[in-house]
Amino acid sequence: MAAIVLLVIVALFKRIDVNNALGDMSLDPKEEAKLQKRLKEIDDSEQYALVAIIDGWYPCNHSGRTTFFLLAGEVWKYGTTSKGKFRRYSVNYLESMNVSYTAEFRGTLSECLKEEQRKLFNYPYLPENLARPLENRLPRPPYNSKMQ
Repeated sequence: MAAIVLLVIVALFKRIDVNNALGDMSLDPKEEAKLQKRLKEIDDSEQYALVAIIDGWYPCNHSGRTTFFLLAGEVWKYGTTSKGKFRRYSVNYLESMNVSYTAEFRGTLSECLKEEQRKLFNYPYLPENLARPLENRLPRPPYNSKMQ
């Protein structure tokens, strides 16, 4: 009897269909749908860049700086998402920051994270960064606070 009570408690906490608690221990249909959605997101991710729309001062996360001047077309941030553009950033946010979202690579989450690292490590050698005076060159885009 104690084993059955324990199974029911475990089933409730694990969101296992109680009707199947003594049978196949499958996820309830809602949880299965959530799982499948998340697995698809992981397979269908993207590496993106947020790019300055206008010349101006942009928030900067580098030590010793709070803002950084970017020319239109320069990279403000590199990132990776499994949520897509509009579930990652709102239109209002992108507009208020004066940046555009550009998907640069699509693949699995792992592939996108690797591509993001390539972009971050190569940023110091990007022509837009090399064109700056030496004291204004950055090790990574202004809004990437660290190599993640």
